[in-house]
Amino acid sequence: MKRAIFVLAALAACSVWSVPPDVTTLPAASQTVRTGAAQLRRGGLSAIERGEFRRGVDLLTQSLALEDDETVAKARDLTARHIKARQLAEAERKVEYAAAVRRVELARLVAKHRPALVEAKLDEKLFKGMEAVADALAGADNVYTGRTTSRPADPRKVARDSLTLAQEKLATTLQDAEKAPADWLKLYRQAGRRADAALAAYRDVWEKAELPGDRQALKAASEKAKEPLIDMGVLVSRDPMLVGLSHVREAKALADVPEEFLQQPWVASVMVEARKVGRKHVEDRNWLDALAIYGRSGLSELDKDNTEYERTVKRIRQQLRLVGLYGNNGAKTTTAPARANDARWREMIRGIDSVMVRNAISQIESNYVKSPDYREIGIGALEAIRDLLATPEVESTFESLEDTKEREAFRKGLDKQIAQMAKEPIVDHLHVIQALNRTVDLNADTVDLPSEVINMEFAEGMLGKLDDFTSMIWPYQVEGFRKRTMGSFFGIGIQIRKLARGPIEVISPLSDTPAVKAGIRAGDWIIRVDGKETKDISIEAAVRLIAGPLHTEVMLTIRRPGVPEPFDVAVVRDEIHMRTVKGWRRLPGGAWDYMIDGDAGIGYLRLTQFTKDTAGQIGRSGDLQKALKKLKNAKTRALILDLRFNPGGLLDQSERVANEFLRRGLIVRTKGRNVGETRRNADGLGEYLDKPLIVLVNRYSASAAEIVSGALKDWGRAKILGERTYGKGVVQRVVPLKISGQARLKVTQAYYYLPSGRCVQRTNGAKVWGVDPDMPVRVTARQTDRWAEIRQETEVLQSVEADELEALLAHQLREDLQLRTALLLLRLRLLDQQG
Repeated sequence: MKRAIFVLAALAACSVWSVPPDVTTLPAASQTVRTGAAQLRRGGLSAIERGEFRRGVDLLTQSLALEDDETVAKARDLTARHIKARQLAEAERKVEYAAAVRRVELARLVAKHRPALVEAKLDEKLFKGMEAVADALAGADNVYTGRTTSRPADPRKVARDSLTLAQEKLATTLQDAEKAPADWLKLYRQAGRRADAALAAYRDVWEKAELPGDRQALKAASEKAKEPLIDMGVLVSRDPMLVGLSHVREAKALADVPEEFLQQPWVASVMVEARKVGRKHVEDRNWLDALAIYGRSGLSELDKDNTEYERTVKRIRQQLRLVGLYGNNGAKTTTAPARANDARWREMIRGIDSVMVRNAISQIESNYVKSPDYREIGIGALEAIRDLLATPEVESTFESLEDTKEREAFRKGLDKQIAQMAKEPIVDHLHVIQALNRTVDLNADTVDLPSEVINMEFAEGMLGKLDDFTSMIWPYQVEGFRKRTMGSFFGIGIQIRKLARGPIEVISPLSDTPAVKAGIRAGDWIIRVDGKETKDISIEAAVRLIAGPLHTEVMLTIRRPGVPEPFDVAVVRDEIHMRTVKGWRRLPGGAWDYMIDGDAGIGYLRLTQFTKDTAGQIGRSGDLQKALKKLKNAKTRALILDLRFNPGGLLDQSERVANEFLRRGLIVRTKGRNVGETRRNADGLGEYLDKPLIVLVNRYSASAAEIVSGALKDWGRAKILGERTYGKGVVQRVVPLKISGQARLKVTQAYYYLPSGRCVQRTNGAKVWGVDPDMPVRVTARQTDRWAEIRQETEVLQSVEADELEALLAHQLREDLQLRTALLLLRLRLLDQQG
């Protein structure tokens, strides 16, 4: 109060000559102080709400100088701690940016010296040496990132041995490099010395570490060890341009102003070099390397509005698709035993015919969101068939292509059709259907490839000229598509992954499924399915073996850590529902605890996708409504809705989700070329209509997630926090293509428009798309990986022991700056209400 008395004295000094001293003036002065403190408090909290954290702390500090207030002090201290976390995150971003730029320069140096390394036969030797170092380091990392159910009995010894091996391998590769060019060797030695010191420091941390409490320290030590090893990896890279371009992309994401990054001279220089290398890869038919240059990890990601890159990427992917699907490594299918690849393409084309493709062309005419360019579509379809003929890797798959005369006749016929379509004054969908019919007949008269192949490639080439989201769902794809969109399938209810040259590992059994009831655990290895070994089959084949008809039995042979011998488990398949609504803490029985801060009354919901069970149907509650009712019963005072990494899903589910939070107003409007405008409005019957709400989004939040976040933002119902969303705003219709047969066309029919009128869809050259956050909170890929890695473990059923879970969740929250920011804002708002 001394500071407050001093302020009062200063105020009184301004009028000392006009107002005689009188004790009756003190209450009025006290009221003035309280009013000033309240104004400063409101100003401080408002500043924090806008993201002006420093100003907010300053104003709250001034408020406390006038009047002691426990609530204000708590708000100030919470915000001050948050500022420190933001400063650390920002400092880390700048360090990562500098490292990315440095690695681009290292890659350019390697490009200069790689011929000398190859001549000295050091290139592969050093590359494999660095791989061995990285593998040994991973052995230590896997101890603290692995699930408790599969953690070794003595984790410290395993980590120590792994790091000792890493140092030994590092010493070997440094010794092997002694004959390298001098300026290259200097940098390699410098990085090696830093790496050796960092590995030793990592080992020292392990000597004292206790899990899970010291997990953060272990992670930090591991990252420090990896930094110089990444530099060394760049210096021994097999393709310096690919590596350098990947670090250019990383630098752009980390730059102070990413929108201006490409204007820097050194970046423009690298991109010129990349285009030169990319063109050479295309000429040499090195499609994988070409895609790495031009694709999402390269030029097209750096300059998303460059249509030349987009066209090149589509051509490269088409070639990769042809080689990957039909390439036969020189073995004729007519004389050699059918290989796995041969069986694969035959399975994929089964059931395809011209009726499907003709119907798809008609559906484009009826449904596509804008007027199609049928000239471009038709020529694209014909060029796809011509590409098939011109792909050398395909020749040996189809014996008839070895007949040069017939193949040339087919090609000339295609060229004639392309030339004719190019000069037609008007081209409509009937011209494209005629082109299909002529191509099918021309094929029969010449090379006589399987008609299913002609129909598939014609359709793929045709749809490749439309947007990225319009596509065929061929008969072999229908079941997988149904699983992804409907959220249910017949199986046993496990998430699995394929270990390299090993069996299938259970990531997690899903709650309340046959797998859980049968005792399957996270970390189990499935070494056989119905007697068939799993080590040599693909993950797709394993899924097909494990899934199956309803109420049938599958026999799994399990190898479990700590159990000496494998054992068999019989599991009866049932309908599996994919739960898309998750909470903060996984409970032992598989249910979720949705409270992230029980003391403050703050809930947390994460939606991973929008399926038919997310928000239910008319007359039937979905998982979201059930979770909201639990939160209501728990007297939740505020809520965080996490839509990060949510790719979207069903349109009606996005409307139902938004309806749970909106009292009134338009949710979304859709409009297309041949479909009437639709408007979806809130009905005011939702479960969470009034209390504070923050929605988390990032660059991977798409489609339905953008509808929900955009509607809540436009109506001021929620504060949107994070990054600008992906920009996928297409309404798609799935159209059957035959009465008998399973093929479908997934066609873009309309675009989404938010209540403000903003179109969600991103198109080339657009400056406005998706949903912009009210409060941007920028994070790096490394920062995201830290908390995402922990979350993957904490949400897995039976993965983490109860005493370890709380420590991991606390660690996860510390690493997740976006979630921490949301939590701070809600805590301050609730403090303000109670104060």
